[in-house]
Amino acid sequence: MTSLSVQNQQPFPIDDIPILSVKEFENSVREELLAQARMIGLFGLETTESATTVVAVLGHSSTSAIHLLGTTFTPANNRYRSFADVDPQTHYFECELAENHQIIPEGHPWLRPVRKQTIILANQPYSMYKMEGEEIHEVAVGPIHAGVIEPGHFRFQCHGELVYHLEIILGYQHRGIEKLLLNASPSQQSIICESITGDTVIGHSMAYALAVEALSNTSVSLRTQVFRSLAEELERIAMHLAGLGGIANDVGYAIGSASYGRLRTLAINSTALLCGSRFGRGFIVPGGLQFDPTDEAIEALKVNLHVVQHDVLVINEVMFGSTSVLGRLDHTGTVEKEWAQSIGMVGPAARASGLDVDTRSQFPYGAYKYIHLPLITLSSCDVFARARMRSLEIDESLRFIFDQLENLPSGSVQSEMNAIRANSGVVSLIEGWRGEIAHCAFTDSKGIWKRYRIKDPSFHNWYGLSLALRSEAISDFPLCNKSFDLSYSGHDL
Repeated sequence: MTSLSVQNQQPFPIDDIPILSVKEFENSVREELLAQARMIGLFGLETTESATTVVAVLGHSSTSAIHLLGTTFTPANNRYRSFADVDPQTHYFECELAENHQIIPEGHPWLRPVRKQTIILANQPYSMYKMEGEEIHEVAVGPIHAGVIEPGHFRFQCHGELVYHLEIILGYQHRGIEKLLLNASPSQQSIICESITGDTVIGHSMAYALAVEALSNTSVSLRTQVFRSLAEELERIAMHLAGLGGIANDVGYAIGSASYGRLRTLAINSTALLCGSRFGRGFIVPGGLQFDPTDEAIEALKVNLHVVQHDVLVINEVMFGSTSVLGRLDHTGTVEKEWAQSIGMVGPAARASGLDVDTRSQFPYGAYKYIHLPLITLSSCDVFARARMRSLEIDESLRFIFDQLENLPSGSVQSEMNAIRANSGVVSLIEGWRGEIAHCAFTDSKGIWKRYRIKDPSFHNWYGLSLALRSEAISDFPLCNKSFDLSYSGHDL
């Protein structure tokens, strides 16, 4: 295999990335995929009028290694053989590369828009998939919804009440996050990364801070690392409680929905005890933390979380013991393990389909290098598994937090930042509550960002929702949708 091998958050000179011929690039990426690599990124690193340098980033969970390799395309030579026939997980990455740079994957099974809705390859019109025949009908939902949610368009091809195909069109929010980061000051960059998706403030700010610290060779104290992990687990607990409340609401289990909602408030109020913001804004910055939590705040945090720990066990026992609830969750929205693996699903949704994927254990970072959380998987692959996975992860996150609070390290939570290395890159992976978050950062000759690439876990998992609806009743869509609980803004960037 011809590639640069690095570890998570290990800086490297950009010139060390091997730039191959297109044919060598095709063969090397295929070889990586056949060796069970998972695609983390496929994007243009540098574009001029005469050429575009493309980099592939692939992760090997068994060795915790990240491999990078690249090639150069020109307007006259802008084609390569699609990887999707070897591994369908590359399908959406190839669509994005084609949309952004008009680089054509020959033999791609279904070139479709990623963020432009109606066109592909800059100017070709795109038509959504359609079924024909008697009693076939089409249901279009969104992008404007009855509820207060973000915009996304869902097109169902149905026969009677059964969904045979769901196509999801996103990209209605064009904020230009990656371009904003290139011209923003360091303090502005932190705020921008916190705003990538509002329910994953800690996840994205952590990935950004770790990338900056790696490129500047800045070390932070163990106390900083532990508090960052505590904030990450608090975010996981809060959002899993919100998701369980949404699932309970969608099956008409009102007391469960209200109870989970009450506990979510306690969880986000606990984050506010650490930094003054219920969503963790302003807490994690390059070089450490903005605030060192006081002993009083830590004691109040323990009180809140003991209530959450006690009450969530009671609520879970009742909800997952209810025949009427289980009747709606069991065997609904199934995504078999083989499907989940083939499309590269990540996070709790992937683990609920039996996949061993968790960045905290496979590409450990921060405090997770020293303190391990168990990797839990389930095998039923349905809405029940995705809901149950959330409840199990809440239990483990609470156990982790209490263990760390009993033995908090001492030390400063702020370190002096060094200058960022020039002509260097880093891949920063963390396990957000939805799954793997990737920030790929590259600097120019002055140590300023020349490319900052972001991938939210929703990028992988939206197609999983489409698969979950096949042969399901259309009335099950809200329940399946909530069981994945994906981000529109994280996808759209």
